[in-house]
Amino acid sequence: MNHIQEGAFILQLIYGNNEDLMEAFCLHPIFQNDKSLSQLLSDDSDELSFISPRAIILGMEYRRVTSSYKIKNKIKSFDSIEIGPLDKVHKMLVADKIQNKKDFMKYMYLKHDRPSYQKASEHGLQYFDSWLNRLSVSQEMYTEIVEQVEQNNQ
Repeated sequence: MNHIQEGAFILQLIYGNNEDLMEAFCLHPIFQNDKSLSQLLSDDSDELSFISPRAIILGMEYRRVTSSYKIKNKIKSFDSIEIGPLDKVHKMLVADKIQNKKDFMKYMYLKHDRPSYQKASEHGLQYFDSWLNRLSVSQEMYTEIVEQVEQNNQ
């Protein structure tokens, strides 16, 4: 829930209120996870009835883009990341990657002394920085937004 709350805060902070964008972002975990998506689309489920068609399309495009890149895989260069044609999906990705990097830095980055963990930490940092670079989020913008998220959490 924290990821969704903070991501929604980031979306609103940067882009203002947009109902389709906010709905799609808040629901993206059920589109992203294969099991949740299967349950959502089961014949006896009527859970899609409350979701706007635009939010469903955004959620599915978000799924397509993010499913192509897993944190365990190395990204060769930030410009090799294919982010698709939809501006609202780009905005969702910005909020998602800022929030994910914030948590990664807080809870995982260089938290263990073993060399394998340090290597994984550096890989994770490279992964998030590649995404943020691809999405034109500067280090300054990232830092400023994280500070505002932390202030909002107090």
